[in-house]
Amino acid sequence: MGLRNRNLFLEKKCFFVTTSCYKHIKLLENDFCKLIIANSMNFVAVKYNISVLGYVIMPNHFHILLYFNEENKLSDAMRDLKKFCAFEIRKYLETNESLLLNRIRIENEKQVFKVWNDRFDDVWIGTRELLEIKLEYIHQNPLQAHWSLSEYPEDYNYSSAAFYLGNEYDIIKLTDYRNIFN
Repeated sequence: MGLRNRNLFLEKKCFFVTTSCYKHIKLLENDFCKLIIANSMNFVAVKYNISVLGYVIMPNHFHILLYFNEENKLSDAMRDLKKFCAFEIRKYLETNESLLLNRIRIENEKQVFKVWNDRFDDVWIGTRELLEIKLEYIHQNPLQAHWSLSEYPEDYNYSSAAFYLGNEYDIIKLTDYRNIFN
């Protein structure tokens, strides 16, 4: 369940965040769209001084573990991330995926296309134990029977699982949570 009264959590630093594509349409199935998410996460992390502790990018949603090194600007960071990604994904769909583009067309005075559901869900992470539970959930996500995206968590290219097994390279700049949660 998301923190609807986010103002009560402004002094908190670490969050598990989930956001989903409009109507859970698989807009992120294509690797190019997953890379849009990854590049945007890297940009937002620098802009808001965020350490990304873990992530997974799935075909219709993504999960991230964020740690705010300074001021908690969760709403601003997610707004920027979703806005930029929506623009880039829509641009990609216009060129490559007209059927998917038609599925996200809406009748609205303010919008023509809708890439994301309006809200994002966030859970405050106050302990290392809870962080490890969420990180395990993230890494197991691609293995769930209805996805079957890989046999092992570390084999899925759009997850932080391989990073935690010693793979230094990742599409998203990661910080090991053990450096923050001693």
